Amino acid sequence: MHKTPKRIHKTLSVRPSAPFSLLNSKTREVTIGELLRYLSPQLADDRSFRLWPPDIFAVAASILQKCGGYIPLVSHWPPKEDYKTNPKRWIKDIKKTGRRWREAWVHSNRAPAEVVRWWKCILGHEGVLLHEIPGNPTVCNALLQLCAGADEASNGVAVPSLARSEDALQDLIRKYVAPQQRGGSTLCKMIDKSKLRVLPKLHAPQSGMTIRSISHHLAVCPSGDVETNWFWLPNSPKAHCLNLLLVPWPDVTTPSHFRMSEGSLRNMPSEFGFFTYDRPPERPAVLREKIKALLEGARALVGTIDGVILPELALNPFEHAALRDVVTAGGAFLLTGVRQSSGLDRPGRNFLSLTVPLPANLYTTSYEQDKHHRWLLDKRQIVQYGLGGMLDPRRSWWEYMRLQPRKLSFFAMRPWLTLCALICEDLARQDPVTEIVRAVGPNLVVALLMDGPQLASRWSARYATVLADDPGSSVLTLTSIGMSQLSRPPYTGAEKSRTIGLWKDAITGAPIPIELPTGAKAVVLSLVAEYKEEWTADGRSDGGASGYPVFGGAHPVYLSNHKGLSST
Repeated sequence: MHKTPKRIHKTLSVRPSAPFSLLNSKTREVTIGELLRYLSPQLADDRSFRLWPPDIFAVAASILQKCGGYIPLVSHWPPKEDYKTNPKRWIKDIKKTGRRWREAWVHSNRAPAEVVRWWKCILGHEGVLLHEIPGNPTVCNALLQLCAGADEASNGVAVPSLARSEDALQDLIRKYVAPQQRGGSTLCKMIDKSKLRVLPKLHAPQSGMTIRSISHHLAVCPSGDVETNWFWLPNSPKAHCLNLLLVPWPDVTTPSHFRMSEGSLRNMPSEFGFFTYDRPPERPAVLREKIKALLEGARALVGTIDGVILPELALNPFEHAALRDVVTAGGAFLLTGVRQSSGLDRPGRNFLSLTVPLPANLYTTSYEQDKHHRWLLDKRQIVQYGLGGMLDPRRSWWEYMRLQPRKLSFFAMRPWLTLCALICEDLARQDPVTEIVRAVGPNLVVALLMDGPQLASRWSARYATVLADDPGSSVLTLTSIGMSQLSRPPYTGAEKSRTIGLWKDAITGAPIPIELPTGAKAVVLSLVAEYKEEWTADGRSDGGASGYPVFGGAHPVYLSNHKGLSST
């Protein structure tokens, strides 16, 4: 029998080092009390019971998500001991509780007795381990009741209302959220946004079962590498439609607009290089005349123009400044991609800008959001866009842009319109924003692209469809006619396409391509508000208050000459 050599035997029998021992030591699961004190020591010790619904929702929903305690909603709700003979009475009771909690919230009074009772139940079970909660009906039911009650109390928070004047809660929330700057927005008061945040919510998923299925009005959003902002920008709240002027500039894109960049990053493999996109700027006076003519023609077609949208990298800062005042002077917002050119040792900047005129057009407010991911041009795309004369197809080329701190903003404009905008790759790369977009469920997502034609078979349509299915957002993608015409996939024999945009919503059905006919310079996209009833997993209806912007028509705008317009 072969014996292990003595030297090797000694090596195998050496005691593990301290780090190895630590890795194999037993860990202890978190309890309710420990999680609560992590989120908010102040809330854990407060016995005034002036409970702020978003704080309570954040705690209860976080506990339920970590233990899976929300799952029984689909089969074991409401509690049998209280609603055995009339289960539907629970919905009436929780809505009534929500209204009373809302009133107490406004006046900083003690929460309703049942809310205090549920909260005391949680405080009284601080030692319960998270995995034990689904098997503890008392604790699980209290958490679910707190989530539902807080959600009902928060009906319509931070979203423009059809009412002639704001109710007391809307005014309170707006004044609380608006001044928040550093670190982004949250509805919570006793939970720091570095731990998690609660934002208003527009859509509850109507398929599947996740923690997002338990609320209509409140969304728990993760805190991390994305600063999330909520902006209250009421704009014609009673209007039933939205007319958007889509301007697919530039008209012409050539390979010469792409060039190798001398900039570099240390330790970059030789297989990669950097490219910069830029094109000769247009004179501001010429741009102003163009946009004035397009706005004039668009208004002749549909009346009011509510917004003007341009693709990714459409303007440089000087061009943007030239257009901004012209667009907003007519009462429309301007959403556009902006580019700042790179230098030898200075990466460029790729960002979107939204400028909105506020009531009576007395002044405007502007917001910027940088792109989260660089564009990587590989051999397939270099051939597709015919860039081989400018960029070596044997290498892959990264967009030479600086990655800024990441932000994601939501703009509440109408009862049925909270808008969120993304830039190209940010739509396709799931991390880090998709979880937040799904949680909030904005009514409209606009993706500004530097891409080929927006065909239903391409990547942008796939990702737009995903968001339309869950959470139910309507999605618009927009590229320039210059990039659409530059694109020619090899070996397919496909003709050049003039499809500059794609529309997808949860009601209309199939994606709708938006074409720019030959001779046209822009397209007016008309959206119409539809409302649809949504339910949470516990059976609560929103009363048909969920707004869906749906396709209402597309109208090309033609420039007949430099001074006038004609349209068909």
